[in-house]
Amino acid sequence: MSRILTFCCALLLLLWFVLQGTSWFGEHDDKDNSERWRFEKDWWHRFHSISFARNSSFAALPRHVRTSIESLLYSPPHSPPDEFHHTIDGMYQGNWHAAALQPIANRTLPADYERPSNGSAGRLEMSLTSTESAEAWVRLVSGYVQLQSADVSIVLGLQGLYWRSNGTAVLYGVPEITAQTTVDVVRAMPSKQAFDHAKKVYDEALGGHLLSYTLPEDAYQGCSYQMYMRFDPSRESSPIELQTRLAMVSPQCNVRLSTDQKATGITASGYRLKSSHYFRTVLALLLVQTILLVHQMRSTPTHAAMSMVSYPTLIMQIVLDSYVFVVHLIGCMTYGGIYLAFAVVGMLVYMVSMAFQMKYLIAVWHVQCPESADALSSSGRRGLLGIYLRFYAVLIPGVYIIYAFIDHRSRLSQWLMGILLAAVYSYWIPQIWHNARRGIARRLRPDYVIGTSAVRLAFPAYFFACPKNIAFIQPTWLIWILIAYSLGQAAVLVLQRVLGARFFIPQSMRPDDYDYCAALPPADEESSIGLDQSAVRHSRECPICMTPVHSLQPAEPASEHA
Repeated sequence: MSRILTFCCALLLLLWFVLQGTSWFGEHDDKDNSERWRFEKDWWHRFHSISFARNSSFAALPRHVRTSIESLLYSPPHSPPDEFHHTIDGMYQGNWHAAALQPIANRTLPADYERPSNGSAGRLEMSLTSTESAEAWVRLVSGYVQLQSADVSIVLGLQGLYWRSNGTAVLYGVPEITAQTTVDVVRAMPSKQAFDHAKKVYDEALGGHLLSYTLPEDAYQGCSYQMYMRFDPSRESSPIELQTRLAMVSPQCNVRLSTDQKATGITASGYRLKSSHYFRTVLALLLVQTILLVHQMRSTPTHAAMSMVSYPTLIMQIVLDSYVFVVHLIGCMTYGGIYLAFAVVGMLVYMVSMAFQMKYLIAVWHVQCPESADALSSSGRRGLLGIYLRFYAVLIPGVYIIYAFIDHRSRLSQWLMGILLAAVYSYWIPQIWHNARRGIARRLRPDYVIGTSAVRLAFPAYFFACPKNIAFIQPTWLIWILIAYSLGQAAVLVLQRVLGARFFIPQSMRPDDYDYCAALPPADEESSIGLDQSAVRHSRECPICMTPVHSLQPAEPASEHA
C-alpha cells in the first residue's frame, strides 16, 4: 500500500512540475518571439551586406598559407565533374600534425580554449552528412570532427559547402554551431567567385529561416577552424571508399593543421553495410555463447556439481558482459544515429547476460552460500547487498575508464583501459584456484571453457587488431598479449581436467589426497575374522555403494597400494 501511495505522490509531483513549466515558459513566449524577430532581421541585414573585399577571412591569412591552400584546392590535374563523388556522406579518419600559423609567440587564450601545441601530432575522426541545395553541383554539408592527441581532445561542429564539379569542400568548425557560423562559412571562401556563390546558395537554402538562433556569446567558446578539403575522383577508389586531403587553420589560436597522408573514409551506405555485417556476426557469436552456457548449466544439475563451479568467475563474466554493453551504449551516444547497431548489440549482450548468466550465478550462489539463500532473512539481505555493492564498486570505475578512453584517448586513458581489460579477462583465475583447492576439475565442460573464451575475446580482437574496424580504433600489438593471457587460462582449465586439478603445483607442496579406490589388504581385520580368505575376497561388498570390494593377493605387498 505504501508503495502505491509513494508512486501516486511522485506522479502528482511530476504532473505539477510539468504544468508549472508550461506556465513558466508561456510567460516568456511573447518576449522570445520579439527578440527572435529583431535578431533575425539584424542577421539578414549583416548577411546581405558582407563582401569578399571587406569581410573575407581567407584573404586575412598569411600569403604562404593562402598559397598552400589554393594549391590544395585547385592544383591540376582536374577530372571531369561526373567523376567526383555525388555525395561525401561518411566517416573519415586520418593523422594530422600541427604547426604555428605565423612565426610569432602565441597569445594567451582563455583556460577553456584547447589548442594543439606546435609540432604535436594526433588523429582525427570526422563524420559528414550533406543535403541538396538549389544548385545542382553544390551540397550543404554538416557534421563533426574530433581531433585527438596526447594532450588535447577537441570536438568541433562542422558546416559548409561541397562542390561536386571539382571535388572541393569548404567547412567551418566551431565548438558549438551558432547563427554566426553560416556567415563564417561564407567569409572563409577562398575566392570572390566562391564567396558570391556560397552567399547565393545559403540565401536560397535558408529561405528566410536561420539554421540556428543561438548567439555566439551564448555558445560554448573555443578555437574555430577554417577547413579546406579536396576529394579524389571516384574512379581512384572503390565505390564505398572516400579519400581526401585537408588543411585546417585557426587565425584565432594561431594554429595550422594538415594531414600527413590522405584521410580515408567510407561512405554512409558502406558504413551501414559494415554495421549490418558487424551486427550479424555478433548475433551469431551470442547464439553460440548462449548454447554453450545452457549445455554447461545442464551438466551441473545437482548441488554437488554446482558446488564445484566458482561463483566469482561467474560474477566477473557478468561484469565483462556489462562492460561490453556500456561500450556499445557510449559509442551509440557519442557518434550519433549511424551507430544504431551498437545500441542493438549492447542490448542483446545485456539480455543474454541477465537471462542466462545471472540465473546460473544465483543457483550456484545459493548452493555455496546456503545461509544467504533466503532473501527474506537478515543474513540473506546482507548477502545480496554485499554482492550488489561489490558489483557496482567494480562496474562504475570501469564505466568511467571506458568513457574516458572513447572521449579522450590520452596516454593515461589508454593505460587505464589496458589495465581494465587485463583485470576483467582474468575471470578464469578464480575457477582455477577453486579447482586446485578442492582437488576436482571436471565440472566445467571443455567446449564451454574454450568457446566462451573465444567469443568474449572476439570483441577486443576486432576493435584492437582489425585496422578497418567499425569504431576507427588504431590496432595495437598489446591485444595479442591479452589474447594469449585469456587463452592461457582456458588451457590451464582444460589441463586440470586431463592431468589433475593440482598438476601445476610441485609434488612437495601438494596436500595428501585420500585414495577412495584403494584395495584392502588380506590382513585386514574385517576381512579375516572367522571367514575363509578366498571366500572373503569374492563376497565382501561396500555397505555404501553396494559394489564388490577387491582385496590384494597375499603375495602382493600391501604397502604399495595402501
